[in-house]
Formats: sequence, C-alpha cells, structure tokens
Amino acid sequence: MSDHETRAAAMDDAAVDTFLREQGTGVLSLADGNEAYAVPVSFGYETGRALFGFYTFGEASMKQQFAEHTDRACLTVYDVDEQTDWKSVLAFGPLTELGQESWGDIGELISDNAWTPDLSGVGTRRLSITGYELEIEEVTGLQGDSA
Repeated sequence: MSDHETRAAAMDDAAVDTFLREQGTGVLSLADGNEAYAVPVSFGYETGRALFGFYTFGEASMKQQFAEHTDRACLTVYDVDEQTDWKSVLAFGPLTELGQESWGDIGELISDNAWTPDLSGVGTRRLSITGYELEIEEVTGLQGDSA
C-alpha cells in the first residue's frame, strides 16, 4: 500500500452504535425538491434514533422549512485522526418534529452526548428551540483500515 492509498473496512452494528454514542456532532442533510440544505448539528443518540434541537433566531428558520419538506434525512458523523485512523457513519430516515411534551423524556438523552453552543453573544434576538427526531431506518459505517 502506498503512502497515499487509503483503505476502508465496514463497521459492524455494534461499532456503529458505539461510535454514534461517543460523538455529539455531525452534519444533517435535508432536501426540498431539488434543493439541498446541510447544517451542522449536535445530537443525542440511542439505538435507532438521533435527537436534535434546532435553534431559531427570529421568525424564519431554513432548518425548519427544509425539515418540513424532507422525506428522508441523512445524518453524517465522522472523526478523523490521521489518514488511516478515521470513522464515518451515515444514518438515514424520516425526521419528525417533537412536541414540547417530549422534551422531558429526551432532555437527558440530548444532554448525555449532544454539544450545546454558547449563544451568549447572540444578544437580544428572540431564540427558540424545536426538537426533532431522526428515526434511523438505515445506517452504514466505514473506518480506516491500515492492515
């Protein structure tokens, strides 16, 4: 294998599950017709689902607009230490807005592995948070293979 050749190995379900539990950030890809929108997110995770809080500043939210029109979302989570030491997981499924009554049940899960940004610099803008759940119907994972 040359210095620039990268090999990959499939991750089994247990490795994917562990990786998603250890991570707290990723990129959520949404679509509205032929327009795509990808947004960095922090997430809570338990087997079969990922949970998000969408921060909204003011009245309009592109995340919420695209989420309403997305039939199947994709959460991309990755970690790279070096060329042969990396992991990447793609999780696909429908995205559902959660009501306020759900926050008590999922708040701890989000707190366990989600990262929360410091929004103190936002100032006096109106800020609201809407909860979403990605029901993971399909997941794939690859990792660097130095063998």
